[in-house]
Amino acid sequence: MTYDLAGFGHSDPALWQADRHHQLDGYAADMVRLIDDLDLRHITLLGASMSAMIGLLASLQRPERFGALVFIGASPRYLNAPMYLGGFEQPDVEAFYGLIDRQESWQDAMTGMLLNQPVSLALQEIAERVQGVRSEVAGVVARAIFESDYRGLLDSARHPVLVTQTRADSAVPVEVGQYLSQRLPDAELAFLPGVGHVPNFTEPEAFNRVLERFLSRSTVRDLALA
Repeated sequence: MTYDLAGFGHSDPALWQADRHHQLDGYAADMVRLIDDLDLRHITLLGASMSAMIGLLASLQRPERFGALVFIGASPRYLNAPMYLGGFEQPDVEAFYGLIDRQESWQDAMTGMLLNQPVSLALQEIAERVQGVRSEVAGVVARAIFESDYRGLLDSARHPVLVTQTRADSAVPVEVGQYLSQRLPDAELAFLPGVGHVPNFTEPEAFNRVLERFLSRSTVRDLALA
């Protein structure tokens, strides 16, 4: 099952509210409500980019409904801090906010950041997902992402986590993947070939192989604990 986050894709524009979605916790609350309404159980959540931390937050609120988490290009904090390399400095992020707020081709800037390369026809679908976000949504969501810091929640994770990313992701340095694998209690780190922030799209075969191995081990683990 997949769904569009509020403010993205084909979601009802009325669902997005600045006072609710100015932090990723608001999106996590949406996810929890959806899980409860549909009575979903034994969830293996695939969360790419901002959705990874949204999934972690939801799993902490409803641990009995989850079985495993898969992070794709995830980051608990994008800004650099003492003894932590997140990949961005505050002045750079402020400049990015300015680009969004001025509504000057921020879509192309974000697309380039995600893919580390000009958008080709083969990647047009990914670019369209970014370009469909309204500018008023983008400014709030950008701040929700880049100002977030969920490092303090990592050691509370209660499920196996597969951490995946490329070694050439301009949004998430390799140090972030390593940090996640060290701080999460039960984590497996897999670096995927290629470049960019969305290897599940750009390197689907490699991603699927890693995912299948992880899921097979998670299933065996669940049987052993049953």
